[in-house]
This record gives sequence, structure tokens and C-alpha cells, in this order.
Amino acid sequence: MSLPWAHPLFRAVSGGEWHPGGAAATERLWRACRAALTDGPGHGTDDARDAARPLRVLDAGCGEGAAALRLAAEGERVVALDRTPRSGWRHPPSPAAGAVRPLFCAADIRHIPLRDGWADVVLCQCVASLLPRPESFLTEAVRVLRPGGVLGFSDLVRRDEAESRPADRDTASIAPGSGRPSADTSVVSLSGGCAAGARRREEWEGLLRTAGLRLLSFSDESRELARLTARLVWYGDGESLRQLGLDGAADCRSVCRKGSRPGYGVWVAVNARQTI
Repeated sequence: MSLPWAHPLFRAVSGGEWHPGGAAATERLWRACRAALTDGPGHGTDDARDAARPLRVLDAGCGEGAAALRLAAEGERVVALDRTPRSGWRHPPSPAAGAVRPLFCAADIRHIPLRDGWADVVLCQCVASLLPRPESFLTEAVRVLRPGGVLGFSDLVRRDEAESRPADRDTASIAPGSGRPSADTSVVSLSGGCAAGARRREEWEGLLRTAGLRLLSFSDESRELARLTARLVWYGDGESLRQLGLDGAADCRSVCRKGSRPGYGVWVAVNARQTI
């Protein structure tokens, strides 16, 4: 099963970042993460208190790397991971004076190849819902975050009131680290499109807390998902709508609770550990 970002029309409609809201949503999330670092209890401790050094950022499930390139251009030190190597990694634009290109790496975000406490910020946008066990990524995110480090997290949210259950999944062609296509026999597929992995807000927040994160903020950005859906309808990209699970098909209705449409949530959370 291919997924939306495999289709050229989806890429044109969604821009360089393959999640609702695109670059503007990433910028809002990044600003919120920076503010949390400045105001949070971990600010000013150990080497992370050195305001002169670039922030260390992990972009988990980076896709083509648009967000990573933009943050690196601002002078941050960025490591960007995705299960499948992307063409945009090979020929990134030349960095601005004083900036360093992101380090792109093909890796599973359930097994992040970084040392404990390396990151000041971890960004993960619309990726965790594609994992069979998103808690495996969240555990890794907390491991690589320094005490007081910040997770910027967004994903699809079920807006129904009924208790939800894990979506039916089968071994097929979706990479667990990034939701991207792969031939790995250990990967999973969502029978109802991307929306099949959506969870209620309370469920996502329970997973974040269980991983050791303290929630700082939540923003409902479902309008961004609606705008992306409307653009796909306008440009006639029915295949991407089907793969997203937003076309009203029977398999989507079965996992989205009788046709209720998913929303889109954005969280900022801090690593509550005191020591590494």
C-alpha cells in the first residue's frame, strides 16, 4: 500500500512538509518549543544552559527534510531521521554563513542512533500514528532528550467519545520508524489509511505521561487538517484522500467510529527527568 506522500500531487498540494499546516505549523511548534526551553525548569543547567551554543534538535520522521534544513539555516544543530532515504538529502542547499547542514540518517525512530541526553528538542509531526506501538518512539524520545528538554509532537486525533482500540494492522509495507514505504518484513500497514492510527487526545496524553513527559500545552489544529483535505478534494487527489482515510470509505468508518472525522492535535511536553 502506498501512502499519500508517494503521490506527486500530494507533494505539490502539501508543500515541502508532509503534515497538516506545512511549514507554518512547524514554525509555530518550533517557537513553542523554544519558549518552553527558555521558561522551563531545565533552563540554565549543565551544558544546556549555555545560551551561546546552537540547540541540538532531532527531527524524527523528517521526510524530505524541509523542516531540518530551515532549522539548520537558523544556526541550530539538527539530526534528521527517516526510515527511507530521500532524494532531498543528497543535494541540500548550501548553508548560510555560520550554519551547518543537517545530518540526515536513514534510521528507525524506535531505535534512535543518538546518545542519552543529546537533544534539547525533539520534533515529531504526524508520524507516531503510523507506528504499531508509538510508545516505543516516545520512550526513545525521552532517552535522547536532556533533562528539561522539550518534545514538540503532533498527530491525528480521534474526536469521538467512544473508547477506542488499537487499529487492525498487518505485516506489509509501512516502515515503523517513519510510516514510509519499506520492504522490511517487520513493518506494519494500516487497514484504514493514516486515520486508522489516530487516538483520542486523552490516549495520546496518557502515552506522553507514561514515557516520562510533563505536558505543557495542547493546541487543536484540526482546521489545518480540514484545509489540507479541502485542497486535496479541489485538486482531485482522491487516492491521497483514500490513503489518509478521509474519503468516507467503509474501512475508515470502521476505525474512525461510524464516520467521525479525525482532528489534529499539537502538544509541547518537557522531559521531567532530573538526571540522565
